[in-house]
Amino acid sequence: MSQKAFLQAFDQAAIGSFMAAGMADAATYTAPAPGSASVPCDVLVDRGTQVWGDDASPVALGEISIAFQRAQVTPERGGIIVVDGDTYRLTDKLKDDGSLVRWLVVPHG
Repeated sequence: MSQKAFLQAFDQAAIGSFMAAGMADAATYTAPAPGSASVPCDVLVDRGTQVWGDDASPVALGEISIAFQRAQVTPERGGIIVVDGDTYRLTDKLKDDGSLVRWLVVPHG
């Protein structure tokens, strides 16, 4: 078994367990091309805050990123994801290990 195949099997099992525990969500992804169909997928949503600066006035920015399983979808910049009643647009790819791909997203609509 290759490393990529191992990662895909591991991520599929892990996300399935996370979904059962309420730590991952079912979602629908729509590619940015006009007329694209929505595709069901399972995702991990990370709602976090980044802080820059160590002086008396640091800058804080809330950000949301979403991890997709490549075995389910191949997300693209500008794609739309609907998860847990929220709709987001994909802006920047943060990470891609061949199994999970994580995108920075912004609220859409």
